[in-house]
Amino acid sequence: MKTAGKQKIALATLSVAVSLALCSSAYADIQSEQQETISGSVVKGGYVETENKSKNDDKTVTPSKYDVETKVVKENEFLRIEKTTNFSTKTMEKMNTPAAEEYLLNRNYAESSTFPMRLIKRINQPWRAAPSSPISGQSIDCFYGVPSYRAPMKYDVHTEPVTVTSDKVSGDISQKDKQVLTYTGKVEIVQGDKKILADKATYNGENKTLTAEGSSTISSGQYTTTSKEPVEYNLEKKTVKGTNTVYQLNGSVLNGDADEYEFDNAKGTKILRGATLSGCPADKRSWHMSSTTVEIDDGDSFGSAWNDVFYVGKVPVFYTPYANFPVTNKRKTGLLPASVEYNTDEGFGYELPLYLNLAPNYDATITTGHDPEHGDKYDAEIRYLPFSNFSGTVKGTYLPDDPKFTRVVTNSNGQAYTQTGNSSDRKRWFLNLKDSLTFLENDLVFTLDYSKVREGDYTYLSDITQKDAAVTDSSLVQSLRGVYDQDKYDVSVELRKYQNMYSTSSFNTYKPFAMLPQVKLRGYDTFGRFIYKMQGEATKFSIEKYTSDKKNLYMDRMHLQPSIKYNAFDSYGTTVDFGATGFLTHYNQSDLKYLSNAYQQRLGYAKVQDSLTRSLYLLEAKAKTTLERKVLDMNHTQTLEPELKYMYIPYRDQRNIPLYDTTSRYDEYYTLFSPMRYAGIDRIANLNTVTAGFTTRLLDSHDREVMRFSLAQAYNMDKQRVKLNEYYAYSNENRHTSPIEASFNADYKSFNYHAQAQYDPENNEFNSYNGGIHYTNKATGFKTGVTYRYLKNGNYQVDKPNIVRNLSQVGVTASLPMNPYWTLFGASYRDLEQNYNIDTKLGIRYDECCYSIALVYENYLKYDWTKRRHENDRIIGLNVEFKGFYSINIRKISDVRGTNTHYLPDVIPNNLNR
Repeated sequence: MKTAGKQKIALATLSVAVSLALCSSAYADIQSEQQETISGSVVKGGYVETENKSKNDDKTVTPSKYDVETKVVKENEFLRIEKTTNFSTKTMEKMNTPAAEEYLLNRNYAESSTFPMRLIKRINQPWRAAPSSPISGQSIDCFYGVPSYRAPMKYDVHTEPVTVTSDKVSGDISQKDKQVLTYTGKVEIVQGDKKILADKATYNGENKTLTAEGSSTISSGQYTTTSKEPVEYNLEKKTVKGTNTVYQLNGSVLNGDADEYEFDNAKGTKILRGATLSGCPADKRSWHMSSTTVEIDDGDSFGSAWNDVFYVGKVPVFYTPYANFPVTNKRKTGLLPASVEYNTDEGFGYELPLYLNLAPNYDATITTGHDPEHGDKYDAEIRYLPFSNFSGTVKGTYLPDDPKFTRVVTNSNGQAYTQTGNSSDRKRWFLNLKDSLTFLENDLVFTLDYSKVREGDYTYLSDITQKDAAVTDSSLVQSLRGVYDQDKYDVSVELRKYQNMYSTSSFNTYKPFAMLPQVKLRGYDTFGRFIYKMQGEATKFSIEKYTSDKKNLYMDRMHLQPSIKYNAFDSYGTTVDFGATGFLTHYNQSDLKYLSNAYQQRLGYAKVQDSLTRSLYLLEAKAKTTLERKVLDMNHTQTLEPELKYMYIPYRDQRNIPLYDTTSRYDEYYTLFSPMRYAGIDRIANLNTVTAGFTTRLLDSHDREVMRFSLAQAYNMDKQRVKLNEYYAYSNENRHTSPIEASFNADYKSFNYHAQAQYDPENNEFNSYNGGIHYTNKATGFKTGVTYRYLKNGNYQVDKPNIVRNLSQVGVTASLPMNPYWTLFGASYRDLEQNYNIDTKLGIRYDECCYSIALVYENYLKYDWTKRRHENDRIIGLNVEFKGFYSINIRKISDVRGTNTHYLPDVIPNNLNR
């Protein structure tokens, strides 16, 4: 069997070498034919130097004004054969190497035998899409054969020679100013990057023109035209004229035809009369724009068209006296695609964006619209780049009169109440500033992220979709940050405040701590097998105007965390490391005495201690190894990667430290090997813990992961005495073992599998688990997936947010191509614990080469914080896209092609080889 396999390899290799030899021979033949051209002419600045390569005439005529010189040029046959032989020999040698044999044996690469020629062709002639209205990868089949885009060549049309080549030339060359030459057979007229191909061409010395006859093609890097009518090239005026032509913008979906055309190479203008423009393939023109005149100037980013009528099929839809269209990717002021929606409860809504190209380094988008629930709505986004190291955006939203808005007002006594009655003050607004300033080759960076809504508008984010808002713990972030980053250390300084988005009149909430400022320092170095690290932090926490006399409260925290790690052993996939870390934290917090009991319970401290210092240390040791073996067909590798880690942190009483910025952390496989049991430094758990786990992987013959399984558990020899919050009871207080963390991921053929679980062996129950199966048929495009997630005590009761419920949610997505044009898609997510739909989407889409139509319905929940209940938002929309021209989108539905919903994207949770 091995001998037969090698024979097949040898035959395949030989066939590849022969095919490459034939290809290279054909290529050499073409080169030879081109170099054996029987005639050629060159025009230089008003003079024509013409070569008549006649085999029967060796007479040479001295070049003068529009004179002709003839001669024969022929390539050496032996040189051509030698090139072909050398190329074939080298290819044969490469294909006989062990690596090439392995490549050919892989059944996943059936086209491997043609790989060398495809690679050579790709390198020599790379296909490029146009910068404007490009042919996308999804549409490449529709526009197969469209020439590649090439950047325009810069040259002087008055001095660049015009070369004419053909199979034969005939004519009278005796009179200098009245020469008439006729070129026949494979005629090429070339100047710079512009070329005219024709069956026949006539040069008239009196008119200084070259006239191409028969089937002719004009090509450049940006466009290609074809015509069966004569094409006249005036050598003095540098103009090209013709009639009844079909044109194609190279690398672009845009194409059309024209009754007349004139290209002025001297002025750099192109004029088409009686022209059409379409983004459809020439043989499937579903829509087009008809214009009396179209003009494109070299150097301009846009073309102009006059007296334009837009047709769908043969039916005129609208007329405009003037329009422009992009020919480059440069910006220009104009309308952007509009968005329309129909809400089944509220009615129609729309958005009409206008793009403003203010300057090369400034632009803006102004959007006027109407929301069926909240009335008229205006959005603005201004982008600026005043300096090379400074950029930013200003975004704002304004609603002049929202009928659904009820403002929360604070009176002079600090008491909050909601406005009642028909208040005329129903204005709502949102502002976001984002800036970036860099120095020292981007080593020093300053960033600003500031968001704000009107005071008392606590439901803005739940009422109005605002993707640009930075939110932390239901509060808008207002941050100014500076970072200085070097190879072995970095320093950051941040000023951060929050705008609370919860109404204190509705819920027992609190104002989050501002950080004015927070300074962080990190550094590391190595010495032999040692790694040194140092982390430091100084933070001033603040609450504005908390007391009755509007006094600000301040608390200070300073923290140092040095560490050292020693790599004791590292060989053959096995490592052993030892480490030590110190924690030294000091608090000044005398202003805690002003906080209410509700704050004290929320922040989790037992009593006020004006000043305290906490010192702790960590000792750790870790060992890990990687074992491998060949499995299955001996082309797969299985790894076993066990790891063991010991960590020790002594107990310190931390009950009098508030939770300034510390919270619980979701555990999974990797967090069990971390000494930080909480997210933040205000709580550091006591540990005397051994964590054991392993990961096993299955790799294919190319070392790509096809399966991964991990399992880990921690055992704490001491009882956990550090609680996150003194006022709450925790189920893990008296236990020694952690839940078992397990995860499984696999890619098998067209299926993708994912599962993750946290199992509590002491209580014999799962704390959390989630999983999903996704199927993709690449041949038909069919995709579907089922996901489920469960989290114990991970949700709240809808009508009573203070009551904790389990999270139990399932999701189903599917995209079904019914034929090459029609696709049915949908997604649905449901809460099984409380029995309500979270988000449901259903759509059908018709998509062909130059236009698409999608009808989409989506029903998603919104929570009314005032009434404490869910409300449905039902959207029906029609998306119409004329590719390369214009589209009408669906407002509030961003994905009109697939299964991404308002709340949840349809993503595969793992991709082992991403």
